[in-house]
Order: sequence, then structure tokens, then C-alpha cells
Amino acid sequence: MQKTPGNSPAAREKFWTKIIIEARKYPKGVTEYCRIMNVSKNNYYFWFKRLRPKHPEWHDLSNHPEALLPTKDFDGSEKGNGDPSSEVSPRSQRRKWNATDRERILEETDGLSGGDLSALMRREGVHSHTLNKWRTERDLKSIAKSKALKIPNPLTAENKKLREEVNRLEKKLQKANDIIMLQKKISEMLTITLDGTEETSP
Repeated sequence: MQKTPGNSPAAREKFWTKIIIEARKYPKGVTEYCRIMNVSKNNYYFWFKRLRPKHPEWHDLSNHPEALLPTKDFDGSEKGNGDPSSEVSPRSQRRKWNATDRERILEETDGLSGGDLSALMRREGVHSHTLNKWRTERDLKSIAKSKALKIPNPLTAENKKLREEVNRLEKKLQKANDIIMLQKKISEMLTITLDGTEETSP
């Protein structure tokens, strides 16, 4: 395909928006549309990724398997057109998922494999290495949580020791009090006996 028609970025975007809309609706898929219309797939996906942030309705990638692959350079007819300003390389749009999205996607992918897993990843725009990273993080959190439940609270053990020590001291104090009371009673009994003996003596 030759240089994108249009003398301004807006005109070129309009041209490719029309191409992309038609290709997405084509019953036999994007690849066949590009072949029949003599449209470079590299250029198609370049513009698809560039314009996708402006078109939320293009989120579904079920008929765009190549959209998850890195975009290659333009082919010869497009690359050497002598006008570098006609094509501007877009900044990569990295999607961000919050904790709720990650948990939902992981739950949906658990138990899936083959084509079902690939279709879900394309739909969500998730790469396999990203999915594996999320699973590893989830497993590590689960392990840390289980270990935290098994580790006893050191304060609980310390409190138990203190209670045992208090009980031991209380028992010791009680014994000391009992001995003191016994000694007091014995002393009183001896005093009474001695006093009675002194009174009855001649």
C-alpha cells in the first residue's frame, strides 16, 4: 500500500478509522480483508494500536490475534516515502489493572487452557507473562497469610508466663501468711499457759 492519503494527521486518522471499522466487520476476518484490499497488515495494526485508545468499542480483540504482537516497521513502500513527518510512532499504551480486575481475570483463567485461555487473554488484553506474574504474587500472598495464621503471638506466651508467676507468688504468700497466723496462735497459746501457771504457783 502506498502512502496514507491525507495532508494532515486528522485526515490520515480518518482514513485508517474507516479501514479499521470495515476490517472489523468483515466476516472472514482482518487478515482476509487486508489481503483482498491490498492493505499492509503491519500498517493496519500500527494504526489500530495508535487509534484504539480513542475507540473503546475496539476493546474486543477476538478477531485481532496479531494485535497483541509487537508492531513491526513499515514495509518498503511505506517506509521510504521521503516524508518522515507523515508517520509518527505512537507511544505504547500500557493498560493498568486494579486489584479487583486482577482477581477477576485470575478467577476466570483458573482451569482454562488452550483456545479458551487464549481467547480470554485476547479479550482482556493480557500477556501470558503478566498473567503468570499475577498468579505468582497471589500464591506468595496466600503462603504469607497462612504462615501468619500459624505463628503464635509472642505477647500471648509472655502473658501466660506472667500469670503463672503471679499464681506461684500468690500461693507462696498464702503459705507465708498461714505460717505467720500459726505462729501467732502458738504464741498466744503459750502466753495463756504461762500466765495460768504463774497464777497457780504458791
